[in-house]
Amino acid sequence: MKRWRVLKFVSLTAIISMIACGVSDNFLQQAEERIDNLKSMGMPDSALSSIKVFLYQAKDSKQRGHTGIAKKAADSLKINLSKAEKEYKDIVSQKQSSLDSLRSVINQARNELSGLALKKVDSLMVPVDSFANMKWYLQAFNLAKDISEKIPEYKQNLEKANSLRGKIPGKWICTNITKSTENKAINAVEKKIFTFNRDGSVHLLENKKGQSGPYLKEDWEFVSDGKYDILGDTIYLFISRFASVRQNFHRMYVENGKKLWRSEPQPTYDSTITDGSQDRFIAYNDLLEDFKQVNRY
Repeated sequence: MKRWRVLKFVSLTAIISMIACGVSDNFLQQAEERIDNLKSMGMPDSALSSIKVFLYQAKDSKQRGHTGIAKKAADSLKINLSKAEKEYKDIVSQKQSSLDSLRSVINQARNELSGLALKKVDSLMVPVDSFANMKWYLQAFNLAKDISEKIPEYKQNLEKANSLRGKIPGKWICTNITKSTENKAINAVEKKIFTFNRDGSVHLLENKKGQSGPYLKEDWEFVSDGKYDILGDTIYLFISRFASVRQNFHRMYVENGKKLWRSEPQPTYDSTITDGSQDRFIAYNDLLEDFKQVNRY
């Protein structure tokens, strides 16, 4: 009799275990992968939020041994996930056609753009083409839509740039003097000479000489060469050569109560720049405020 009870208990345990395994780990894993796939292809989170809730409920209930709740959540997950995948296919068929229309609008706008404005649009279209080639049309459409909506902005920036293009060429000089009323020894002059040529080339000469602080004397000069272009009201400098002509520094140290100046020169070099690390930009208003145009080309 006792043995029958033990066998009966074991059989019931096995049955309960079989019922609890009704929601398989493989099903839950595949469901999660299908959700991630929809998300990666551009399905909005709002359309996936309820599906994620069903997935969580199914996982949590299965772990807690709440078989009925886990099965119910898994059924809802299966139904809604299939529905979302069908909706995505319907959206894709619509967006693919709309994407072609947006591309036509953007290509037409390209014919009216030039310089950095054109390069900006072309760079933004790279991921659009990439997604389209992968047949991720929803993401491609969303990006293309953003680009098409900004076309008026790009055209306006091009107009601003063209209005400034004739004002930039020439030699511009900025001079800054560092002085101190408390320490008369502090007197350093920093000078920047930016030369913008009409062929789009730019030459930068920057140097500083004098005591710039109580413990520092500077004497350095850098030379840069490259190209420049304008987008909106901003001048972009694309540097292809950067040279350190001199880097002579003196620092004051206190040893045994005495102040000593020590020379700490840095190496000179002349480098070709290919990674854009020396590129910079300056707003036209800042150029007017900080520099003086001494020659106009």
